[in-house]
Amino acid sequence: MRTTFTLAMVLLSLVLGMPAHALNVAFYYGQNLPWDELRAFDVVVVEPEHVATPAAYNDARSQLYAYVSVGEVHPSRAYFGRVDPRWQIGRNDAWGSIVIDQSQADWHAFFLAEVVRPLIERGFRGLFLDTLDSYHLVAKTDQARAQQEAGLVALVRAIRAAYPDVALIFNRGFEILPRVHDAVRAVAFESLYRSWNQAAQEYGEVPADDRTWVLKQLEPVVQRYKLPVIAIDYVPPRERELARTTAARIREHGFIPYVADPKFESLGVGNLEVLPRKVLFVYAARQGNELNLQTGHQVLETPLNYLGYTAEYARVDEPLPPPPLNGRYAAIVSWLSGEEARGTEFPQWIKTQLEHGMRYVALEGFGFTPDPQFLELMGLEAVNGSGKAEVRIAHREPIVGFEHEPLIPAGAYGGYRVPADSGGAPILRFAAGEDYAADAAAWTRAGGFVFAPNALVEVPGASYSRWVVQPVEFLRRALAMPEMPVPDVTTENGRRLMLVHIDGDGFPSRAELPGTPLAGEALRREVLEKYRVPTTMSVIQGEISPRGLFKSLAPVMEAEARKIFALPYVELASHSLSHPFFWKRLVDGERPEKPGTMNLALPGYEFDLRAEIPGSIEYINQTLAPAGKRAQLMLWTGDCIPPEAALKVAYDSGLLNMNGGDTVITRSRNSWTLIAPLGVRKGQYFQVYAPNQNENVYTNEWTGPFYGFERVIETFELTESPYRFKPINIYYHTYAVTKQASLRALHKIYQWALSQQVMNVYSTEYVRKVLDFNRAVVARDWSNDGWRIRAAGDLRTLRLPAQGPRPDLVRSRNVAGAVDGPSARYVHLSGDDVFLKLGAAQELPALHSANGRLIEWSRAQRSIRAAFSAHVPLEVEFDAAAGCTLHQNGRVVSPARVEGQRTRYVFAQPGRHDFELVCT
Repeated sequence: MRTTFTLAMVLLSLVLGMPAHALNVAFYYGQNLPWDELRAFDVVVVEPEHVATPAAYNDARSQLYAYVSVGEVHPSRAYFGRVDPRWQIGRNDAWGSIVIDQSQADWHAFFLAEVVRPLIERGFRGLFLDTLDSYHLVAKTDQARAQQEAGLVALVRAIRAAYPDVALIFNRGFEILPRVHDAVRAVAFESLYRSWNQAAQEYGEVPADDRTWVLKQLEPVVQRYKLPVIAIDYVPPRERELARTTAARIREHGFIPYVADPKFESLGVGNLEVLPRKVLFVYAARQGNELNLQTGHQVLETPLNYLGYTAEYARVDEPLPPPPLNGRYAAIVSWLSGEEARGTEFPQWIKTQLEHGMRYVALEGFGFTPDPQFLELMGLEAVNGSGKAEVRIAHREPIVGFEHEPLIPAGAYGGYRVPADSGGAPILRFAAGEDYAADAAAWTRAGGFVFAPNALVEVPGASYSRWVVQPVEFLRRALAMPEMPVPDVTTENGRRLMLVHIDGDGFPSRAELPGTPLAGEALRREVLEKYRVPTTMSVIQGEISPRGLFKSLAPVMEAEARKIFALPYVELASHSLSHPFFWKRLVDGERPEKPGTMNLALPGYEFDLRAEIPGSIEYINQTLAPAGKRAQLMLWTGDCIPPEAALKVAYDSGLLNMNGGDTVITRSRNSWTLIAPLGVRKGQYFQVYAPNQNENVYTNEWTGPFYGFERVIETFELTESPYRFKPINIYYHTYAVTKQASLRALHKIYQWALSQQVMNVYSTEYVRKVLDFNRAVVARDWSNDGWRIRAAGDLRTLRLPAQGPRPDLVRSRNVAGAVDGPSARYVHLSGDDVFLKLGAAQELPALHSANGRLIEWSRAQRSIRAAFSAHVPLEVEFDAAAGCTLHQNGRVVSPARVEGQRTRYVFAQPGRHDFELVCT
């Protein structure tokens, strides 16, 4: 069917049908703010004493406002001791604060100088003025109230005169609004339907008469002053559905809702409801203290990442974060066994979290002997062992036996099970006789569990394990995961990402080629100049520089490194100064008796983090880098387990980082336990793992067979289907070109990868996508029945269920199209502030796929303007564009191929391409 004028009318409706963007406000007064999640909101009101550097948070989309009490001062305030007793005219016993006389001019000067000015200088963009009505506690005559109101008006005017660019939100203040409404951005009030009684410490319903009164006060705010109204109601954090229905009732009045706990210590529900994408992972350190080596991190975080979650870790024997965690974390996950949690705060802590409505998922075991309260909260019952030896499988879900058949216990020992009608369901149940049934794995009303030995089964004679229960589907239900759009780092514009990065090891080695050239030269001639794709190349300063191990070869090697770095498709990276083999041991001060066993034995060198990381970067930038290029990536060496101190040095130096992780799944070692997660968080810093591993793993640590690296193609295939877990990452060392068999394997790998539909990216671009994945926020937009996604702009793909509704391109914003991929639908984003509406999708011209970054995308009445930036010759495919023409630089571009409603264009040159798709 050809595109006709009807299409033009539909395109015009794009502008008319865009969702209205109402002001979205969140209140969070707790400590340790969930910064990533708060970025979903336009305005975030915080307790200013809990924010060290507010200016660092503000951007064009989301701004911090400081909570400020005007009518009262609490003794906890730092300035309380400087409040003149003459200004104190009463008490608010419910909150333990002092009521202030607003008619005092000296109070106004003090308030401006001691309260407002420090907040503005620290970077707050607005003030939430609370307790504007507190004078009613003491002013009992019309004259007394008039004096207080006049004082408040003068104070507001003084703030506005001193700081005209600072926005003000009132909490009530109805009496003074007629005189200062022009100075106010919005008006808030509390308790339209649900309230909090501070004195009685209890939640309640708002009487109808109280609601009628406050609605009457709000009529001029809406009708005469045209100000947004924010309605704040209070609901316990665990009663999320009540919060949603309350917010919906508030929305019916045309108000901006925010429903939360009275201390604002958890994220509430408003027009937006943030879907938390972090899980708190509790573990017992078994393989030392390094997180990289913990089993739970190595095997469980990968399916969590696929489902859209990222993990923050807490050791079971260290202090655990206090409740409530609602809104910050989607769930608590633990990897504990036996009595590892015994004697810690964990048993009581997890019960408290369950009481607050948090979900809990346990792998291997609970780590303690549950008491009746815990079992009740989880929806479980204890089972006594019967002593019977004949045990059988009484029930198994289809997800059981995923990579290994379940291990049936030898006897009917004690355990736990989900009772009928408990809100849970068994996954794997064992039975014996007529009276014994216990669950080895189950979903419960509060989460789920998979107990050892049916969590992982070790493969005899190998160094890996297999899953008994398919972990993605187990977690999807155990987490009660909503069908949210998932940020995805494997794909962009419908194509699987492809990156190449090279560790510099072996640069001075000799290649088995005519003339026995240095490996660096062989790499350039035999690989880099043949496959002109984005490549990240690193060098080891201690190998190629005059201060290194091969001083006589240094001039030749540095010259060759300059040639490689001058290639237009090569980006620069460091592989350190001395190539540490064991980062933590060196950072901790351990020094071996024999030089060269923990890092390269450089003459006269004493290990130093700054020399290894920013120092090696500086060497590259000053000595090897061509004009206009700079190294900005640290590729970890050796064990690739940098401690937090090393990550801090990299971050403080403004560097990105990558390497580590062990994605080595092959057909002979076919287990998802061999697919590494995206990386690991250590304190405030994140180590990004390489998507795949290098040839060293596939060649038995470079002992042969040297063609073994070609098996990485199996890894690429097994991380593509049934789920696309990883991009394609060709990762190897410089010495990989020194053997004929290894060089042939490299050619085979490159040729396979380039035969796929890929989007070529640099390693730095991939790293930024992973960091963006960690902080991207996904929120349900209840006011527009869609989804709001905010990120940093590096991640440009969302993943949806394959069989679900397609994006509505008329009502969505910054959505360019979608394409079906492995077990999912991949949505192409054209910006970093996205509104996604699903269903009722029109058949409009849309982006099907492209191998370049989409940097502009806009629809007009009869056309689409687009711009792409590609590292290789650009290929673009459009859906439903058979009747359209593509215009670039005043000429019509002929399609390379038309197949039904799909049209493909090819541009011979890499770089930026601007064009317009015109439909008549």
